Amino acid sequence: MSIATDRSDVAVSAAPRDVLKARTLSARDVDLRPFTLSDVTETYQAWLLDEESVQYLDVARTDRSMPALKAYAEGVIANPHRFFYMIVDRETGADIGTASVAVDPLHGVATWGYLVGDRKFWGTGVSLQAQVALFDFAFDVLGARRFYGGAARENVMSQFNLKRLGFRKEGVFREHVRVGADGRLTDSIYYGLLAREWAEIRDKFDDFRPTDHG
Repeated sequence: MSIATDRSDVAVSAAPRDVLKARTLSARDVDLRPFTLSDVTETYQAWLLDEESVQYLDVARTDRSMPALKAYAEGVIANPHRFFYMIVDRETGADIGTASVAVDPLHGVATWGYLVGDRKFWGTGVSLQAQVALFDFAFDVLGARRFYGGAARENVMSQFNLKRLGFRKEGVFREHVRVGADGRLTDSIYYGLLAREWAEIRDKFDDFRPTDHG
């Protein structure tokens, strides 16, 4: 079982960023290994071309050609404050999606994202596992003090999962984002999670962590 701690008691890692960016994160059934340029494959591109998968993501309205995807990956990998991962099913070794987290070094504020591209894993809970691994890493190792993120009003499932993960609704940005292939405007519902709030509830998510989690 994990032990909830006050953030003042957590030592932020002093390891160099390149060492931290090379670290693999683990959840119960999946690993998050650092994304490399060799991961920009036709399979990866197919995930991003699946309109249902990306309907609420900005990538739905951007260039998804292989050169554009490689340029995007290069930029993310080079960013010292952003950590980009391939989600890997531990049992089969198959790549099934991506996840990322970025922490503002000045304010300690974190944002994140994920995509389960392999439809066989939809509804299995791997997205929650991946997010718990990201939150643990950002709060405990990177020194994040707060996560925040928005979900399109129509994206009911994401809002449900945010509440399930302990996020609190903080506001509504009216007509803030474009969604869908037609780029229609919709509201963003914003949620936030503080480090001390995560410390209070983190034990609830031990089932999403590796079985040897101490």
